[in-house]
Formats: sequence, structure tokens, C-alpha cells
Amino acid sequence: MRVSSRCRMMRSASSSTRRTEPSTQTTCRRAVGAIGTITVSRKGIIMQRTNVTRRDLIKLGGLAAASAISATALASCAPSTPEEAAKAASATGSLEGMPSFLQAPEPITEFAETREYDVVVVGAGESGLSAVHAALEAGAKVACMQNISTVQTAGNMAAALDLDKTSEAGLKACLSFINYKSDWRSNPDLVEVWARNSQEALAWWEAEAAKGGVESKPYDYSIAYNGYEFFLHANTYFHVDGAHQAAAKVIGEALAAAGADFIFNTPCVQLHKEDSRVTGAIGRNADTDEYILAKASKGVILATGDYVGNREMLDFWAPDTKGLHQAIEFRDGSGLCAGMWAGAQMTAPCHTKMVHGEAAPVRFEMPFLFLDRHGERFMDEGCCRMGYLNEFTKGYLAEAGFEDSTAAKFFSIVPANWQDYYEQWDALAPYDISTNNAYRTVDPESWIKADTLEELAQAMIDYADEQPWSHELTVEAVVASIERYNELVAAGSDDDFGKRPEYLVPIEAPCYAVPRGANNIDAMLDGLEVDGNYQCLDADRMPIEGLFAVGNASGPFFGGANYPMDIEGLSIGRAITTGFVTGRYVAGL
Repeated sequence: MRVSSRCRMMRSASSSTRRTEPSTQTTCRRAVGAIGTITVSRKGIIMQRTNVTRRDLIKLGGLAAASAISATALASCAPSTPEEAAKAASATGSLEGMPSFLQAPEPITEFAETREYDVVVVGAGESGLSAVHAALEAGAKVACMQNISTVQTAGNMAAALDLDKTSEAGLKACLSFINYKSDWRSNPDLVEVWARNSQEALAWWEAEAAKGGVESKPYDYSIAYNGYEFFLHANTYFHVDGAHQAAAKVIGEALAAAGADFIFNTPCVQLHKEDSRVTGAIGRNADTDEYILAKASKGVILATGDYVGNREMLDFWAPDTKGLHQAIEFRDGSGLCAGMWAGAQMTAPCHTKMVHGEAAPVRFEMPFLFLDRHGERFMDEGCCRMGYLNEFTKGYLAEAGFEDSTAAKFFSIVPANWQDYYEQWDALAPYDISTNNAYRTVDPESWIKADTLEELAQAMIDYADEQPWSHELTVEAVVASIERYNELVAAGSDDDFGKRPEYLVPIEAPCYAVPRGANNIDAMLDGLEVDGNYQCLDADRMPIEGLFAVGNASGPFFGGANYPMDIEGLSIGRAITTGFVTGRYVAGL
């Protein structure tokens, strides 16, 4: 009997509402592992865990996975009440009630077709296409299995370290800077792979896209850290219809013409193993529902991206994303599931989230007055970078019942002479202040402008209604908040939020309101644990023969709670580079 093993949300239709009748059915697939006895309180809080080993916790993705046992009722097989969960766990000592993606399906053994390759790449995004190219160039026979009908990327730009300009000390300072911006949780070895190889990898991508008629508009700049300067180059495609996807499309066509076998509309549902070695990828044809085995004599490279489209996985590993809009549904975590079922381990939480939501023309990272969905001030505006602001607005998502991500939107209230402060503030906090996105600068013509505070407040309400945003703005609240702020400015002391005095400037009409807010979760940037060769690691941190992961399917490259946007395009640059390096490495085995 054919077993469906697509990693998907398995929440029942009634799971989002309060149940009045207990359910006694718990039909689960076999579990990845066991965690012993669990005692759960009436409120669903784990009170006691026994027979839980360190290795068990590692297998479940760390301590957060264990704590999520009772905090979430995510799988279709989950008991309907905490008492039922406790009873089931105590009786069986198993993973019943755990999310579906931690429950490995029975191995698929019957195939409609078997194909033979040297290297099989799963996923046709930036990292996958780069891996296909590098493996082909190294002389390998290559297949690329993709869950949808085309190659698919996201974003607008990709970053590389310019080794021609950057000294060795500068390179190491760059590694330290990324670690600093990642709460000191990134793996320096993985970051160094990007630093030393990104120039070559992105030069190939840029040239190959240009051959297909998609020209990059380069963006070059530098950052100083610890007394050393490092130089950055970015391929940008803001100016191209389709942005980075346009480049990926022509690159995919070129790779197919060069001999790569693209297997589209075929999600990878499992990995094929012989003894302890991964020897291929099993895909299910979306049109025929038949299984295809793509065998790989040298190795399988998971380039499937992240799990941003899988709410079950988000709730388990990144519950602080609740209420945010999931931008890309086809990145459903299925490749990560296949890897875990083959013994690979997810990076321990927390997982780095990339949260965007502001249109680039209005991106404006300067610490003026911020007003929330009520028209009230809510933070020390000294933290003004888009990548971090979602942390300050999560409470508003709860106000909206997590049903409308626009509840996280807000306004920057900006004086007409805002430019007078830019250079001064940039000198105070060079990693926080910004008025541009790559070569594109903000356009005040796109902001809301008014000659009086009352008119500004009404214009803000009109804008929010038109979008529409979830809000409770009133003219009275907006005007009162601005007036209170001006009182603090005049006193020279922010008694409400403690903002540094240098950032306290009055808001006088005429002035602007700039729509802001990060409410779109575009990616999760931590996947399977890998070593310096991007080979997947098992629970004992030993390499799994034949299995590799690149791009957002690997980690921890960042490791902090939020994607640091100080090196613009680093996420895509990392994806291209890790695929490029790993494809070459695996082809050479």
C-alpha cells in the first residue's frame, strides 16, 4: 500500500476552536523516537519528564521541542485535551501527540521509475541551481527534483565579499560582525564558506543570468568593524521585471540545456537509504501520484529552502511567528522532513526569522517618533531597523486575534527637516541608521504630508483605511501622542521610554507620516545541522553518508532570533554560495 508522506499540516478542521467533546482517536504513524514519560498539568504545562536523554532531546530539535509537546496540539493524531495527552504519553512512552513532521512514515519501496545519477539536488531555487551548475561543471550526471512546475526564487539581491579589496583581517572582522549581529549564535565555519567563496559564486550567477538577457545592477559598499574594513558586492535585480526570479529562470533553462535533468512537479517525500547511507531521493509525481526514485551514487543535496509555508512547523520551532503573514507557501518544509526522517537533525531553536513587510520606497530607518495602531507611542525608537521591529509589535497581532498581520503596522512621524539629522545619527549608530535599500533611496513624495497635526492624523487614518490596515487610530490620539512627545523633547528627558537625548527632536507641522511595519515572514533561515562541508549531521553530530543540505535548508548560519539586514542580500548570497561550493564538493567524491 502506498504511504503518503508529504510533510504537511495535519491539523483537523476543528483544531482552531475549543472542543467540548473529548476525542478518543489517535491514529499516528510510527514515531521518530521516544521521550519517556510526560506529566502534563490541566493547563497543558509539562510538569515532569522522565527517561529523557540528551540524545532524545537532540533528536527532537533541542529543549524547545520537548517543551512544545504540551504547548501545541498540532498533529492530526494529537489528543484533544491535556489530560488525554498525559494519559497517552504515560501509557506508551512514545511520541504520540507530537507534530506530524516528527513522525516518520513507513519507507517507500515500490517505484514506478528508477533513474541513476551521480548527484541529485532537491530544490530548484538559488542554492539548488548553483549546486546543479557546480556539479555539472565538475563532470557529474545531475538531476534536480522540484516540488512545483518551475524554478523558483525570491528576493532582489545577493551579497558577496569582495576578496580583491578585503584583507584577511577584514575577512575575519566580517565573520565577527555577522556573529555579533546574530546574537553570537552563528557557526563561524559556515559563514567563512560564504566569505571565501561568494565572490566566485556570485560572479558566475551574474554572468550566467546576463547571458540570458537578465543584467544585474551591481551595488558596492563597505562596513567597518573592530577597526577593520570589509568590502561587499551585491548583484541586484530591483530594476528587472520579476527581479531575482527572472535571473533564476534563464539560469535554469541554461542548466537544462547543459544536461541537467529537471524533474518538476515532483515533491521529494522521502530519502532512499541503503544501510546507513543516503542513496537517492524519492519523489511523488503530482500529476500521476506515482513514486520516482532518483538514485545518487555520490550524494543527495537538499536545497529545498525553509519551512515558512508550513504553519505546523512554525508553531513548533518558531511560535513567535504566530499572526505573521506566510509569504511563500510552496516552501513547506518537506525536504527538511525527509532529511529528519533519514536521521538528520534540525538546528536547535531559536530559528532565525526574516520578517519584512514594508515596501522598499518607504523603508526609512531613523529614530523619529513611532505611533502604533492606536496612535500611541510604544517603544524607544533607537531600535529602528526593519528586521528587528517585529519584536516590538507582536502584541498587536494578539489584539487582532492573530487573524490580521497588518495589526503590526505603524507610522514614523517625521519632521520636514529630517535630513538635517541623518549624518549626525549615522555617526552615533552606523549599524542602525539607514535611508536606502541598496542603490535605492527613500522618496518623501511617497510619504504622507500635512500642514497641521490634525490634518496629518486624518491622513494617516485615511491611508490605513485604504490599505486596509487593522487599526484603531483617532485624530485625538495621534495629536495627543505627538504633543506629549514634544513635551519630552522640550524637557530633554524621555521619561516614557528612555530614548537617548541625541534622538529627541521636535515634531512640528508641516511634517510627514511614513507607513511602516514588518508583518510578512519571508523565510526561516535555519535548517538541518551541517558540518563545514555542508554534510548533514546525525544525533551524535557525525556526518550522514550521502546527505548534504545548503541554503536555508542548512544551519546555523545566523542563529539569532532575527535576520540581520546590515549586509544586504546576505541570505541569497549565502544560498548561491553554499550550493555552488557543495555541488562541486559532492561531484568530486
